[in-house]
Amino acid sequence: MNMRRYIHFLLSCWLCCGLAATLAACSDDDKDTVLDGSPVETITLNVDVILPPDIRTQWQNAIDLAQTNIAKAQQKLGRQVKLNLRYHNEDTEDLSALGLRLTGLTGADTCHAIIGPYHSANAQDILKWAKETRLPVVLPTCSSSELQRIYAKSTYAWFLTESDITQCEMMISAAKAIGATDVTLIYSDDTYGRSFLDWFAFYAAEQEVSTSVQAITAYRRGDDLSAFLDAAAAQATGLRMLVCVALGDGSDYLSVGRALMTYNTKTASNPDTPHLLPIFADTSSDYSVLSAWPGDVLFGLGISPIGAPAYGFPQYITAHHDQYSMNGEAQMYDALCLIAMGAALQQASPDVCLVDGQQVVYKEKPYTVGLTDYMRSVVSNEGGAITQWNDASLATAFSELSAGRNIDISGATGSMLFDQDTHTKILNTTYLVWQLDNEYDDDGRVTNVDMQPVVYLSTAGSNSEASTTSLWQQQKWWQQMMDNVTYKADLPDVTDHWAVVISPSTTWSNYRHQADAFAMYQLLRHHGYDEDHIILIVEDNLANSTDNKDFTGQIFVERGDDANDSFLNNDVRKNAVVDYHFSDLQPDDIGDILMGRSSARLPHVVRSTATSNVFFFWSGHGGSREGPLWGNENASTYFGTDRIRRIVSEMAEARRYRRMMLAIETCYSGQWGEALTRTPDMLVLTAATPNETSKADVHDKQLGVYLSNAFARTFRRDIDQNHNVTIYDLYKDLARTTTGSHVMLYNQLHYGSVYNESMSEYFPE
Repeated sequence: MNMRRYIHFLLSCWLCCGLAATLAACSDDDKDTVLDGSPVETITLNVDVILPPDIRTQWQNAIDLAQTNIAKAQQKLGRQVKLNLRYHNEDTEDLSALGLRLTGLTGADTCHAIIGPYHSANAQDILKWAKETRLPVVLPTCSSSELQRIYAKSTYAWFLTESDITQCEMMISAAKAIGATDVTLIYSDDTYGRSFLDWFAFYAAEQEVSTSVQAITAYRRGDDLSAFLDAAAAQATGLRMLVCVALGDGSDYLSVGRALMTYNTKTASNPDTPHLLPIFADTSSDYSVLSAWPGDVLFGLGISPIGAPAYGFPQYITAHHDQYSMNGEAQMYDALCLIAMGAALQQASPDVCLVDGQQVVYKEKPYTVGLTDYMRSVVSNEGGAITQWNDASLATAFSELSAGRNIDISGATGSMLFDQDTHTKILNTTYLVWQLDNEYDDDGRVTNVDMQPVVYLSTAGSNSEASTTSLWQQQKWWQQMMDNVTYKADLPDVTDHWAVVISPSTTWSNYRHQADAFAMYQLLRHHGYDEDHIILIVEDNLANSTDNKDFTGQIFVERGDDANDSFLNNDVRKNAVVDYHFSDLQPDDIGDILMGRSSARLPHVVRSTATSNVFFFWSGHGGSREGPLWGNENASTYFGTDRIRRIVSEMAEARRYRRMMLAIETCYSGQWGEALTRTPDMLVLTAATPNETSKADVHDKQLGVYLSNAFARTFRRDIDQNHNVTIYDLYKDLARTTTGSHVMLYNQLHYGSVYNESMSEYFPE
């Protein structure tokens, strides 16, 4: 190890909990290889690993370490799990055919688990077959937000890296931290790159870094980027622009680097022309790409998901292998350990598999509980011995699991906290922002790939990294102190709360819309609203419909066995007071109701003032022209973007609210968000963008209809569990769990920091 790396390693250990690194490097559990001379029962699992050859080479140190530590951790146990790794070349294999074969759908196969593919664009070819048998597919680096959205409810798809929603946030946070005034995006038009396209503009707006439509482009191999870079620079508001580059194929980064170098060289003599500095996404950290990077081509910064420094894994790799821990290496290590631990628990408790304290039961084929469920049991159940990734700590983990007991697990990636619904999607990832500082010989060939760490980042900052949330808050504070910028209006104290809940749907086939409206009514009542402060507008023709013969008088949004959901099997129609039947109203009546203009026909209205918080929920159908429809899916009348804009503007001018939030669950609902942008103290949360439909996902076979969708369900659950949830956390959870559409948040710049403001503004108790 050269002196610079050695010094860096020592500093990292000192700053990032060197004790963990020390534990990782040694173990006193080196003695018996059999249990008191007794024969050992070996449980062999065939694990098929799908990776490009260069990534396998890049991760080989982590793979070997995991295999060694798994073996050492079990050497005193009478029953031991062994992983037989079978490798497949991701670059040349027919992945769809491979997935079909490994899942056993074309005949008997001995595959017990799959790790990979490496690239998000290839993961779908494996996942689409795995659902048939619930074969666990562990994806160390598959970060596509779209794939994570599609498989949000699956129990077999394991995502060990947060989605690129978070990576996009990290890149924009890095831009803010280095003082960039503008950002631009170059993305690949594939499953990977589109995640960045979906979220780039939002995070740029949230962190108040300038961007424009002209500063975003899709890249295809061979494209000439010179005209785009000139146009993007022309839109810049300052002299430092960060270029975020997210490409599905790592080999394309070199071409983009050359284009950026050409631009900066061409404009270097002009002091009024912005300098372009790239930050390359995680796919750039392929060793084969970095080892071929010429010294005269601009690299800038890179970002990679990595092991948590507080747990010592990156330091261990650096100390023992004279190289920095690479993108996905820690995730690969955790993938192997998690599969082995799940198998150990399965052997110990073949008839009992508890997730969140409940026995796993499936009501559809395959009915049997499998390895993936025991893996979920390992990471979901709280309590038990605290364990980490090193061999000595793994020995405790395997000992406890082999006895059927819970453990509190942390891995090379840090605290292994997974989503609350399925426990298969990691919630906190550490990202390393780094610089490339290669060493070259006289002929310009790379002799040493040198990735110099700049900063570790995570959303929570829980593993000794910098928290992007706290960085954002510090930036706000600094700008307020130095520039006297006001980010939150000087609002009076809130005195009361009002809500309007609307469903324009009237038919049995649209059951879910009225059901979600009734459920929102119950949520509001549960959080302190009295009946006089909720205006409920529904047709109310479901409970006693002839189609509702099995549950006369009742309406549900969820039915099943999940004891953790307070809405499950509960009649959301019970004790609800309907103020207006939808068919008795006209579109303009909504404006009169919100403005408090009562009449003999409209006795129930909102009587809000400048100290009132107003919540507005709409659940129904929408059309591509103006969003929410006034009626069912075949309605010819739009409520209208102009109408909602006029109503809200009138409320703002008349000071009929202190703050107001609209939550719109319809197709094309983002059109209302766009229409209401720049309204003071107003926030709009929509289930879909202006250009896409919204999908239902809770179907009830007995009733024969959809009961709800993920947007409304997650909204209810998050508020029900913590009414102080920040708007940002609610938004990210909605985005992660809503399938088939992209949840959007509008007008946050005219509202306040979504990191600090919570939903208690509208759900106070």
